[in-house]
Amino acid sequence: MKAIIFSQGITVKDVVEKPITKDSLQLKPKKVLLDGIENAIYLGLLWVEPTRVLGSIGIGKVESVGIDVDKNIEGKDVLVIGYSRNYGGIGTEIDGILAEKAVVPIDSVIPLPKEYSDKYLLYPFVSLGFALKDTAKGKRVLIIGKGIGGIILAMILRRVASNVGIITEGLAQTEFKLYEVEEMRELKGEWDMAIIMTFRSWYKLYLDKILNKTDGRVYIPRFLKSWPVLLPYSKDLSIEYLEPSFSLEAFDFIEKEISDKIFQELVSYTDDVISSIPVLRPATIVNIEKIFS
Repeated sequence: MKAIIFSQGITVKDVVEKPITKDSLQLKPKKVLLDGIENAIYLGLLWVEPTRVLGSIGIGKVESVGIDVDKNIEGKDVLVIGYSRNYGGIGTEIDGILAEKAVVPIDSVIPLPKEYSDKYLLYPFVSLGFALKDTAKGKRVLIIGKGIGGIILAMILRRVASNVGIITEGLAQTEFKLYEVEEMRELKGEWDMAIIMTFRSWYKLYLDKILNKTDGRVYIPRFLKSWPVLLPYSKDLSIEYLEPSFSLEAFDFIEKEISDKIFQELVSYTDDVISSIPVLRPATIVNIEKIFS
């Protein structure tokens, strides 16, 4: 079968279909979201094994399942959320979904409602925002990285935090205006929470300088088990990892708060994966079913 892989660059290659293990399922990918993960691989900021099939977040139809997986999910559309607690990052630590067929762990997918739109591809980031919502109440929150994940987090947390700042850096650029959010080009001020939404490492030099010395904390989304490789040591630096997870609030937010206009400003579409990486918008959607038809 054909797949988009990393092998001294990002290319299309014929690969052998993976067997279905007892706790996995095989799906036919339909849409895949390209974002900062693919950019980081392209730029060498994130190492993956040669011949790794890329593609972390996407929608597909389940064709068959392993013996430990409920067969009722067969024939249904699911969202691959980019991370498996048991196996790690999809499209980074294990093979991803930019392929004619993909095998992913059951704990990396959530079922989709019968009626859904491409906006649901933003769900993993929305779920992270709602996981932090209670913690961020009344706090000063700094988001490092204005990619698609950083923007979604800012949209959610600005409602509850006393102040939200976001650092713009990296390749993805957007004129999208975040109201009630302080947009910054450099780390400054004092913050109660720092959320890492970049694969670049420059911020490590400054975290202990900008965080509240009493109870400041760093939050790192889990899209890989092996990243970040190294964090600065400080007895005052408290770190917590977050995983994309199931959240009814996240579904509700997508339906009510991400309008068509907002979605179109943040996300582009492409039928050419290779020329679309690195992604220059916050996110790009690939109709992988059409490409490999």
